[in-house]
Amino acid sequence: MTSCRSPLARLGHALLLALCFCLPDAAVADGKLLVVTENSSWLSTIDAQGNVAGRNTQLVKDILAHAGLKADIQVLPWARAYRIAATRPNTLIYSIARTSTREKQFVWLGPLGHMQRVFYRLSSDTTAEPQSLEQVKSCCKVCVGNHDVQEEFLIKAGFVQNSQFLTTNSPQECPRLLLSGAAQLLIADPEQLRSQLARLKMPDEQFQPVLNMPQGEELYLAANPQTDPTIVRAITEAMRQLKAH
Repeated sequence: MTSCRSPLARLGHALLLALCFCLPDAAVADGKLLVVTENSSWLSTIDAQGNVAGRNTQLVKDILAHAGLKADIQVLPWARAYRIAATRPNTLIYSIARTSTREKQFVWLGPLGHMQRVFYRLSSDTTAEPQSLEQVKSCCKVCVGNHDVQEEFLIKAGFVQNSQFLTTNSPQECPRLLLSGAAQLLIADPEQLRSQLARLKMPDEQFQPVLNMPQGEELYLAANPQTDPTIVRAITEAMRQLKAH
C-alpha cells in the first residue's frame, strides 16, 4: 500500500525519530542523570566550599568526564540515597557494597575500592572484649547505619535489631552513641573511622579495634536497572579505559 502521508508529515516523523535517539544526551544536559551518595567523610563528603568531594567522588567525576556525561551529584542520608537509586531511572549510586540481596536491584558498573570490616569499642570500655561474632551477640550492642551494608551483615549473622544492634541515619553518629552508652561497639573501615573522628574532633586513641573480620566489602558504582543503556555502556567503557591506564 502506498503511503498517503504528506512530505511535511514524513518530515515530522523523521524529526521525532531523531529526537528519540537524542534523548539520552538531552536528559544528561537537563541534569536528569542523577548521582547519589552519602556523607561518609573519607569517600564522599561536602568540602568547605560546599562542593561534593572525597576519594571515590573524584573517581566518579573522572569516570563521568571520560564518558562525556554530566550529572548532578547529591550527598544524602544513606537510606534516602539507596531508595532513590533503587526506584529512579537514570540514577547512579556510590560507594555501594555488592551483596546477594542487592544484586538484582542495580546494574553493577564497576568497583571503586575495598572496605575493611572492623569492630571498635571505646578504649576505656575494657568490658567489651569479644573474640568472635557469637561473643559480640552476648556482650554488646552494635551501632550501624540504617540500610548500611553493616546492618545487612549483622542481620545475616543472626543479630536482632534493638537488642543486639541499633541503627542511625548515618554511621558518623555511632562514635557519639558509644560515648553516651547507647551502644558498645561500632563497625568501620579504619580509614573511615579516622575520618569520622577528625570531623567530630575526637582523638583516634579514644577508640580501639577489638575484632577484625577477615572479609570486607568491595564498593561499587552502580545504576538503577532502568538507566538508559547508552549511559551504562558509556560509563562501563570509561571505567575499562581508565583502569587500563
